[in-house]
Amino acid sequence: MDGKILLFGILISILMSFTMLNSYSSTQKNLEINHVYNYVDENKIMHVLGEVKNIGSKAMTNVTIGATFFDSEGKIMNEYKRSVELRTINPSFVSPFEILFLDQNTVNKVEDFKLYANGTEVRTPPPVDLQIKVDSSRQDILGFYYINGVIFNSGPTIANNSIAIATLYDSDGRVIAIGRGLAEPKDISRNSAANFGLAILDKLQTPKGDSYSVIADSDTYVSIPVIAKEK
Repeated sequence: MDGKILLFGILISILMSFTMLNSYSSTQKNLEINHVYNYVDENKIMHVLGEVKNIGSKAMTNVTIGATFFDSEGKIMNEYKRSVELRTINPSFVSPFEILFLDQNTVNKVEDFKLYANGTEVRTPPPVDLQIKVDSSRQDILGFYYINGVIFNSGPTIANNSIAIATLYDSDGRVIAIGRGLAEPKDISRNSAANFGLAILDKLQTPKGDSYSVIADSDTYVSIPVIAKEK
């Protein structure tokens, strides 16, 4: 199932089970949700993925995405919230997100959903003092997609709990899967590098991948994302 969302009072059109569905959404004025995609996996769990962009002038932290799900009569079935992948989103940066509808007994009754984003402004954005480099990427015979590379800390202090986050896109630019992996070591000293390896494990979605982006994040610093074509 496919989906596309535009916020700030603009009509949301979500394509589910080949039926065009309409909804509205609200969010903080400096956060914008894009590139939404949804599907139900083999375990009858619905996945709603996308990206949230900081279109404001201040960094945003503790950003969460909420999803309200409706049945065919417009009644609320359930609501789920989840934090986005980046700890803090700098102005003009984006973070992927994924929300799960976990009620396997009612997932087939979902006819519509609407998304919203909330966060807290911070005065000082995390410096862009991490650099990330992809050395290799491949899909194995089971459908898992692996990305390996290096994160370099050019900042003046240690980068604690450093992680690489990968976003997989289809040919229409929608987010179809997310992967993450800790750097080794996870605490990167200044002017030092650490290797990372991550796996995107949703083998039903990886064959649809057309491109991906990878970004490094830590408690202290963040990187500019690297974008690559998968094939």
